[in-house]
Amino acid sequence: MHIGLMRHFPVTEPMPRGWLTADDLVRWRSRYDVAEVMAGDFELGAVDWKSCLSSDLPRTRATAAAVFPGPVTATDLLREPEFARFATRRLRMPIRAWQILMHLAWLTGHASQRAKRDDFRRRVTCVADRLTAESQDTLVVSHAGMMAYLSRELLRRGFQGPKLRIAKHAVVYVYKRAGNETNCVEETGG
Repeated sequence: MHIGLMRHFPVTEPMPRGWLTADDLVRWRSRYDVAEVMAGDFELGAVDWKSCLSSDLPRTRATAAAVFPGPVTATDLLREPEFARFATRRLRMPIRAWQILMHLAWLTGHASQRAKRDDFRRRVTCVADRLTAESQDTLVVSHAGMMAYLSRELLRRGFQGPKLRIAKHAVVYVYKRAGNETNCVEETGG
């Protein structure tokens, strides 16, 4: 069985520039989440994908519809990680500084971000459980952050494939289950 992880097509909303407040970042993220995709070339690899799972955001749903000929199942579990708003009032920093601050708060389990981080990790585990329970080749259209964590989880569960950091747009990264064994027990219940 194969699992293909694909990042959505590029979108029309560019990365922010200049000095930004936390509120500026929230407004940019809102625009980014509904931005239209710039469909283009894509590479699905040599696998005949039998099913497709997609994030429920417009950019991933549009990408999945463009690259997969059959029905697509959309889920909010595949969304990008969220960050709680920082209480920094009018502090302005370049986007790279915000990224570093968010990353450090996330890694250290800072109280401001802990609930969002833990929820994201739960979603990664749920998606991995769902994918490893499948018996058919499944294409997953998602976001760079989700793909990085999901690739690590698949590798941890015995799949073979690349360890991702920042995935390229519209390229499938293929993971293959090593042997016939299953490394996951499906949970039941809520």
